[in-house]
Parts: sequence; C-alpha cells; structure tokens
Amino acid sequence: MTGLVIRAVAIGVLSYLFVQLLAQTNLYATSAVVLVAVALAAIGLVRAASRMTQVAVSEALGDGAATPPRAAATTPGALARDLDHAHALLDTVPAALIVLDAERVVFMNRAARALARENVATLQDIAALGASAPRLETMRPGAREVVPFADGSAAYVSCALFSTPDAPARRLLAVQRVAGDLDAVEVRAWGDMARVLAHEIMNSLTPIASLSESLEQLMQGRDADAEIIAALEVIKRRSQGLMSFVERYRTVAELPAPTAALVDVKPFLDGIERLMSTTFRERGIAYASQVLPNGAFASVDRELLEQALINLLRNAVEAVEGIPSPRIEIVCNQSVTQIAFEVRDNGRGLPDVEPAKLLTPFFSTKPGGGGIGLSVARHVALAHGGQLNMRRRATGGAEFSLVLPVG
Repeated sequence: MTGLVIRAVAIGVLSYLFVQLLAQTNLYATSAVVLVAVALAAIGLVRAASRMTQVAVSEALGDGAATPPRAAATTPGALARDLDHAHALLDTVPAALIVLDAERVVFMNRAARALARENVATLQDIAALGASAPRLETMRPGAREVVPFADGSAAYVSCALFSTPDAPARRLLAVQRVAGDLDAVEVRAWGDMARVLAHEIMNSLTPIASLSESLEQLMQGRDADAEIIAALEVIKRRSQGLMSFVERYRTVAELPAPTAALVDVKPFLDGIERLMSTTFRERGIAYASQVLPNGAFASVDRELLEQALINLLRNAVEAVEGIPSPRIEIVCNQSVTQIAFEVRDNGRGLPDVEPAKLLTPFFSTKPGGGGIGLSVARHVALAHGGQLNMRRRATGGAEFSLVLPVG
C-alpha cells in the first residue's frame, strides 16, 4: 500500500506540473517529457493496483497457491524499488521541484539540486534565486509568477499544495527557467531576419560597388572633375564597407549545426590559451585556466565551442583595458548534469543596461562595436541545448558562463 501511495503522489506532482507548463507557458518540449513521466507512473500504478487486487481476490477465494508469488510485491524490497522508481521519475523532470514544510526545504529533485549546488535548509540559501527567494518563500498555493534569477535570467514558478497519509500538507514549488526555449525562438527569429536582410542588402550593394569602381577608373583617364572622382571613390569605399558589415552579421544566421564529439577539456583550453597568448602578453594581462574536476571531458562541437570562448575572451580583453593589474581566467566546472565554462575578468563590469540587451544580436555599448561576439556565443550555447549566463562579480568585473548539458 505504501508503494501505491508513493506512486500516486508522484503522479499528482507530475500531472500538476504538466498542466501548469502547458497552460501557462510555451515550454512544449518540457511538457511532453513530463507527460511521458506521468504516463509511465500511471502505468506502474495501475499494474501495482491490479496485482494487489488479484492478491485480495485470491485470498478471499482461498487460492493459497497463487498468494505467495503475488504477495512478494508488498515485501520491503519491492517497496524500496517503488520508492526508487518514484524518485527516478521526479529526477527526470527538467523543472526544479522543491517541497517546503513551512519555510524549510524538505525535498529537491535533481534539477533543484543542480540549481542549489549544495545542501540547503531554506530557499534563501540558494544563491541562484537571488532577491527572489523571499518572494518564493511566501508564495501561496495556486500562485504563479515569473521571477528574475540572480544571473538576470527569468524563471516561471508555480506553487501547489499537496499532502500524503500521515504527513502534514506541504507546498510544492515548480521552478522552470524560461530562457532556454524562449531564447531559442528569439535566436531563430534573429537568424531569419539576418538572412533576409543580408540577401537584400548584398543584392543592392554589389552592383553599386561594382559600378562606382568602373566609373572611377573611366573618369581617371579623362579630364574629369576632381570632385566627381572623389565622390565616386567615397561611394565605392562606403559600399565595400557596408558589404563587409553585412558579411559580419551574416555569421549570426549561418553558424552550422553542432557535431558533438568527446573533448578532453584541459588540452582544449590549453589550445585556446596558445591562440590568445600574444594578445594577453602584449596587453599585460594575467591569464589562468582551471578544470574541475581534473580529467573532465565534454561532448561538444570543438570548433563552435572554441569560437564561442574566443569571443568571450576578446570581450573580456576589451573589458580590462586600462585596468591596473588586468586578469582573465577560464574556470570549467563539471557536475553530473552540466558543464560550465566560466570566463571571468576584473574589468569594468557589465554595462548599466538590461542584461538581456547585451545578448541581443547587433546591440553594442562600444563605439564601433558590431554586437556579434556575445550573440555568437549565445547561439553556440543554445545549439548545444545550453545557455549563456552573465553576472557582475562581487570582487569587480564580470563573468560570462557557457552552461552546456552533459551527455
């Protein structure tokens, strides 16, 4: 009976999460995963209930021969398997599930543990929640909110009340980052726009640049007005400049799909250091890299990840310009579920704008900046099923983190 109760609770939690995700968000892929988990749990519940019913009928009919094998389903070993099964289902859900008894955290699934990164007693112990933790502690059952995380990303949070036999009613918080799915849609939209604009602009600029160059050559061999020749030269130069400008933006839309392979992280980062060593040396930048744990491997597209990290390093190089004792480091942290490449600097920190704007294609706070470096890094992260996060460091400077799933 205890095994059935555990499964029923799991089904209730997963069903509530599925309904909330489907009704309130566009996270259809996540909803599908939750629905599959609900179906599997329901099938297991029906089978277990059927076995118990058969046992009861057999006992009522006096069918002693059939009772022993069926009764084995209620042994302590079977109950332990049921409990493990329920925990595995909850850990499959990509949303962070947190059970609260008053303000005390009594249960977290795998996604919630990855969010917390350590054992916690209350929501305020979870640094990733930032200033939103007190709001979540006071959420009432049935409430739904979109709250900011400490890194500037957004999360959809719903609260439900549930109870189990012989236990008081508790609150369940389902925390789902909305950045992943929405960012992927946004990046696809920017990519489509960039492709269309690049095609149309290039079609117009190419003949203009070609004709201006031809006219300039013709006029130089004749007694032409110097102002006309100068004007043609300006038209040619600006046309070629705009063509180069458009070609840079085209890279945002035409990054290839990743081809993942197993990469030894330490030699990979050593290779990036060799590529950037001249820049670091010329600008007097102290650089270091660290891999935790040692011997970490990642299943990634080597070339795309290298391009993304070089873009982040170049961004950091610009951030530390003019700073006394400039420092840049890459720290790779790998856990069971994800691997994060964190590029840190002690520079001027993040600009005083909304963090989301910094990741918008073509947006830049630097004079003459193209606004492509961070967009490409974000595109690479999303193409791997991950995300690009940023934060201001308490010691000064900024940290950009490419977070990718393991596997």
